[in-house]
Amino acid sequence: MNFWKQWVNRPQKTWLRKALFQVHLWSGIALGLYVVVICVSGSAAVFNSELYSLFFPKPPAVTIAGTRMTRAEIKTAAERAYPSLAVTRVALTNDPHFAATVSFGAGTYSPQRFFDPYTGRDIGNARPFGLKMVSFFSQVHMNLLMDYRGRVINGVGGVLVTFLTLTGIVIWWPGVRRWRDSLSISPVTNLARFNWSLHSAIGFWSFGIVFMWAVTGAYLVFPKPFEAVINFFAGRAISLGQMPHSIHVGNFAGWPIKALWVILGLVGPVLFVTGFVMWWKRVLSPWRKRSEAAARSLRRPQRERATPVFEGDGISSAAASESSNS
Repeated sequence: MNFWKQWVNRPQKTWLRKALFQVHLWSGIALGLYVVVICVSGSAAVFNSELYSLFFPKPPAVTIAGTRMTRAEIKTAAERAYPSLAVTRVALTNDPHFAATVSFGAGTYSPQRFFDPYTGRDIGNARPFGLKMVSFFSQVHMNLLMDYRGRVINGVGGVLVTFLTLTGIVIWWPGVRRWRDSLSISPVTNLARFNWSLHSAIGFWSFGIVFMWAVTGAYLVFPKPFEAVINFFAGRAISLGQMPHSIHVGNFAGWPIKALWVILGLVGPVLFVTGFVMWWKRVLSPWRKRSEAAARSLRRPQRERATPVFEGDGISSAAASESSNS
């Protein structure tokens, strides 16, 4: 049977499938936690703009009393109120009836406070907990809380996850007689079989969306290499603009697609958990059993030496005892 026929009928016997299975298994374990973090934070960040608008506090109204302070004067008042913090920005609205917003520090989660621009008094928090959580998940998804370095890691992660999905769809093929069975989840009669079918079926049906997220995620970090490849095959300069970003976050068709993106974002953690269970069963559990067996064999005491022979008559003690009893 040639390679192609064997692949069509019994791919599990081919060297290529065995090699790709190992690549997929170990790369999935290596990338697993990264995939979980990116997927969960991505689901939380889908409605980022809507949640930001929801939690973003409007400056409270203040009583006009005299002349409004300048930004420099408000900065001085803020530094006097918080001497251990560095004021980085003072924002004033065009309407003199509202408070000024003072930012301390340049970080995403740096504190912000409202100040009365007439008295210089601190009148409340300008960065509530809900807004901090929205910013947190957004920053985790974009740069893993590591700024530019994390963004580069994300781009590399997108490339690696792309190859992970490609190896997954290749090893999914179970053979021409069984491919329909791999489209659904087996009943819970055998936990190992159920776990395999769960991973296989979810992996197949989610391949397109996971592949798209991985490719567009890598593109958003490294757009120039992608556009160079596209332009090479297209034969002309093509700019994708905001399309990859809109597809990645589900901005192209309103809130129903965004809600679907939130749900499908949980596919990654499910695939990691089911893949981890397979890795545990196939690799870690057998290795642990072999290690325990080897440890037991080393701890087992040596068999006691035979009882010494009586001197002179050549009869062992056991034989002497037996002869005396007779």
